[in-house]
Amino acid sequence: MSKKGGYALKGKFSEKLEKFLSLIKSNRKVQIGLAILFALILVVVYFSFLKTSDETVKEDSVSLETNAQVYATTLEKKLENLLSTVKGAGEVNVAITLENGFEYVYATEESVKETSSGTQTTTSVVLVNGEPVLTQEIFPTIKGVLVTASGADNISVKLNLINAISSAVEVASENIIIMTRS
Repeated sequence: MSKKGGYALKGKFSEKLEKFLSLIKSNRKVQIGLAILFALILVVVYFSFLKTSDETVKEDSVSLETNAQVYATTLEKKLENLLSTVKGAGEVNVAITLENGFEYVYATEESVKETSSGTQTTTSVVLVNGEPVLTQEIFPTIKGVLVTASGADNISVKLNLINAISSAVEVASENIIIMTRS
């Protein structure tokens, strides 16, 4: 492309741009329309950023719940494997409901200051390399266990399943439901 052709394109573009700008300046309806369009673009951009931050919060809360869900799923699979070995139980499925999630206890230290108004005690979490020191991990409490077993119509099988569950996961027998699997 020659320089002359390049300038011709710029000239045509400049002419069209000037024509468009003069149309905007002279026509009030076009000005209002562009203002509305600009406002809509701003609203869309604002809500897209707002939605992104909401999704980040949701992802964070999901990751917090995931540890407890993984724990429950792991227990369910282990119980299914265990209970399927009970004589007469047949095919078994287990669902566990947790009362709460994991709880973490961190090391703390107290500092006592003498002030003119008395003593002031401050408690703070102990940090090593910028990370809190974990002293205890408390596992979730099991709220209830539901089991479906193909042999659960036999009362002795049902009692054996209840005893196995209450021994394996330390849950009260009144929080265990055994149903016959179809």
